[in-house]
Amino acid sequence: MRLVPAKRALIAAVASAALVGAVAFAPGVSARPSTAVIPNGSYGAYNASRGEYVVFTVRNRRVRDLNFQIQITCQASDEPTSEQRFFTAGAVAPQGRLIPASGKLILNWQERGNGRLGNVNVELKFGVRDVANFAVIVPEEPGPEAVPDEAKESCDGVGSLRFRRGFELPPIPPLPS
Repeated sequence: MRLVPAKRALIAAVASAALVGAVAFAPGVSARPSTAVIPNGSYGAYNASRGEYVVFTVRNRRVRDLNFQIQITCQASDEPTSEQRFFTAGAVAPQGRLIPASGKLILNWQERGNGRLGNVNVELKFGVRDVANFAVIVPEEPGPEAVPDEAKESCDGVGSLRFRRGFELPPIPPLPS
C-alpha cells in the first residue's frame, strides 16, 4: 500500500503529538517552573541620581535586615502643587520571611518613615532579573493638625530597583534639612 504524501504528513503529526503528550504526562515530569536558586549573602542597589536604595541579606532563603529609600510625591491639603520627598523604611520590616520556590516574596507592613506613617508594600523577585518593587501610600492622618495652621498632606510613590548579590551600600550623604 502506497501512502499519499499528505497522509504520510498527517500520520507523522499525530505520532509526534502522541509522543509529546506521553512525555508531558510521564511520572516525574512537571510543567511547573523549577525552584529559584537564591544564594546566601548581601543584596542591594543604589540609584545615586534619584537617591534611592535597597539593601538586605539572605540566609537560608530568608530575608533579613531589609532597608530602602524611595521618592514619594506629597500633596499638602492647602497647596495646589505637589512636592517630591523621601520615604526611608525598614526598621520594622518583617524579618526572616521565607522566599517561596517561585522566587517572589511579597511583604506588607506599616511604618513611620521621615515623619510620615505609610503603608508599605515590597516585592522581591529573584530570577533572571533580580528586582525589588516598592509601593508606599501615606494617607492624610485623621484628627486635628499637630500644629495650628499646619496643613495635612498625603503622599504616595512607587519605585523599582534591580539589585545584585554581593552589594555593599556606599556612604549616603545626609538629607538636606
